Amino acid sequence: MDCLVCHDRTGTYEKAPAGCGDEKKGLDLVKIARGVGRPTRANCGSCHFCGGGGDAIKHGNLSEALIDPPRELDVHMGGLDFACQDCHTTNGHRIAGASMTTCVSEGRVSCTDCHDERPHATDRHAVQKTLNDHCDAIACETCHIPQFAKAKPTLLFWNWALAGRDTKELENSPYCITTQHRKKGLFIKKANVAPAYAWYNGRHERYRMGERVDVTGTTYLNPPAGGIQDPKAKISPFKIHTGVQPADAAFQYLLIPKLWGGYWEHFDWERAIRSGMKEAELPYSGKSIFVTTVMHWRLNHGVVPKEQALGCMDCHGVKALVDFEALGYPEDPAAAGGRFGPGSDSPKERKGP
Repeated sequence: MDCLVCHDRTGTYEKAPAGCGDEKKGLDLVKIARGVGRPTRANCGSCHFCGGGGDAIKHGNLSEALIDPPRELDVHMGGLDFACQDCHTTNGHRIAGASMTTCVSEGRVSCTDCHDERPHATDRHAVQKTLNDHCDAIACETCHIPQFAKAKPTLLFWNWALAGRDTKELENSPYCITTQHRKKGLFIKKANVAPAYAWYNGRHERYRMGERVDVTGTTYLNPPAGGIQDPKAKISPFKIHTGVQPADAAFQYLLIPKLWGGYWEHFDWERAIRSGMKEAELPYSGKSIFVTTVMHWRLNHGVVPKEQALGCMDCHGVKALVDFEALGYPEDPAAAGGRFGPGSDSPKERKGP
């Protein structure tokens, strides 16, 4: 990172791929330096929109469409022309925000930084009070981000075990793209995806290098913390990314193959794994297998206008979007009552254990 990444307003500053942070050759750095200014959505997006190797690949709710979005895509950036730093406030170049995949956190960003904890005006309709009661157990984003990857498909499945085969499109439609890629294996990208829902109290677990994985099942790399009995947890929306990646058959931890200057040149997994593990300073047994992993990506951007938010029957109807049993409820809480007692989802009114 350098100053120009965030402050270039010419739109011409670029980094060299695999250049260890060096700028691309041939840039007019004098012109770029004379054109600096406050960061725009395009500045922030030059990294965050294209994480994971391409536009919208990693973050299902971030894409280059947010540089100039319509209101229907994001009511804050499109309807109100918010800059990223309007929510991600800064102090001494410390930009508020927290990652679910690393330990990076420079301050939490929450809807309640601007909105009341019970934001629905009760003088308009009796339903509004019920919606406010829901705020005790449901994150704002759950109702107000009914879909993600609305502008461009995002990556949902990545199978490294199928790398090494010829690159080809297996399926291509506006809503689902399946690609076999020689360097990276099988991709499945989708658009207009309904979120997965899980309890989340603002904390999460995180897989660390060398930890054991489930070699016969699924390993969750960064699952959100919290549960139905946690008063700090709320039902929150996530993008679920499923991967198939190499692990050590004997030591049962994830392997770290050398890709750039390694596998992507010779397409030999064993050679790439030995090189990568040597650099990672972890022992390799000599036997590799492929295991299934899951990552949770929190959804915060792409808030729709209130007219497009989820309604009561979207969650409590016959075709409910929310699996209440999976979240720990005996049945739909509209019938059984909230987690802290009949007719309530507030910790202060909790009854029973």
